Amino acid sequence: MPNLSPPTSSSAVEHTDVPCPFCGLVCDDLTVREEHSTLTAIRGACAKARDCYRAAVPTGPNLSDGKAVSLDAAIGAAARVLKHSQQPLFAGLGTDVAGVRATLALAERCGAIVDHMHSRALNQGLRVLQATGWQTTTFSEVRNRADLIVLVGVDLNRNFQNLIPRLLAPAEALHGERRAARQIIYLGPRAAAPVELCGLRCEVIPCSLADLPSALRTVQGVLNSLVGKINRALGTLASALRGAHYPVLMWAPSQLDPSAGDLTIAAACAVIATLNQTQRAAGLALGGDDGGQTALAACAWLTGFPLGISYAGAQLEYAPESLHAARVLEAGGADSLLWISAFSRRAPPPSALPQIVLAPPGLEVRTKNTVYIPVGTPGLDHAGQLMRADAVVSLPLRQLRHSPLPAVASVLTALLSAVG
Repeated sequence: MPNLSPPTSSSAVEHTDVPCPFCGLVCDDLTVREEHSTLTAIRGACAKARDCYRAAVPTGPNLSDGKAVSLDAAIGAAARVLKHSQQPLFAGLGTDVAGVRATLALAERCGAIVDHMHSRALNQGLRVLQATGWQTTTFSEVRNRADLIVLVGVDLNRNFQNLIPRLLAPAEALHGERRAARQIIYLGPRAAAPVELCGLRCEVIPCSLADLPSALRTVQGVLNSLVGKINRALGTLASALRGAHYPVLMWAPSQLDPSAGDLTIAAACAVIATLNQTQRAAGLALGGDDGGQTALAACAWLTGFPLGISYAGAQLEYAPESLHAARVLEAGGADSLLWISAFSRRAPPPSALPQIVLAPPGLEVRTKNTVYIPVGTPGLDHAGQLMRADAVVSLPLRQLRHSPLPAVASVLTALLSAVG
């Protein structure tokens, strides 16, 4: 059972089985020490998580035009911004399930455009899903059943480091013989090939990100016996896929070539569909950082549409390309910006618009026409829920320390009341 002892100011407390909110994997087996409101990840954390826990700052002032004000005064100033706005843009959306719900409620009241900071990457997979469908799997299936995993351009040296001990090379798996015989094939730029895979066999097939779609289409052609003489490595990949009991292709949309990401995902899904005519195969998308998967899922639950929506018209509009936050700002399509980034001090995009910023303390923001309300981080300063990258599990986040910082959801609910 997890340690639920409340933190105290006089002694250190170790919290076990802690879900980590700092990437889409939402690893739930960390051990975190809390001492004097300072958190340190001591077991189970990747390099990114260790840095994020160390970087957490528990306090900071509310600011309005650069002046420290009370929370009530900051909410009043933010309400005035929205009341005078003809077309607000709600972006960033780095928050938990409750925060997304509160964001959409306020957006509906204000007629706002809503988009997530990582929607461009998330939409690459959505376009494929909407156009052709796909056959995907879960973290547990990969951990327990896969005997061949193809990393399609996934750079595990840069992100998702805990994927290796949790899914690729776990100490135990349901099918021990498949875990023992598991093979990893990396298809992508050689510089991003995995450095260490806990002793698993890994074959590297060099391929630029831009060439991934054509390489995967060639593999599909081999599987369909439509291609003759080809690159030897791609032929080996096709043979390995055909000979596996349960091959899984993985990709991370945010790490793919922005101009060819959806083509890469579509080609990977075509390979999977071909394999499933005679055997079992699946795909797995990695991503959802900064609550991206949570925002996508909660938006779909509540509106029927994923990210890139507008409440400005008589009916809800879904247009992920034209309503992408950066494009809206470039086109002058908004006159105010509400920016939410509760998991990191990610600054809002450069803009002269009046801004309302909800982010952890310590973010440097401009002073003029800006209301900055420091908020807590879900899973550190308050409880919450996050969707995992495989989109099948909503994990509960625990409060690990006493904190005066409000949750995004509570700030937005108060702002909704203030807007009237």
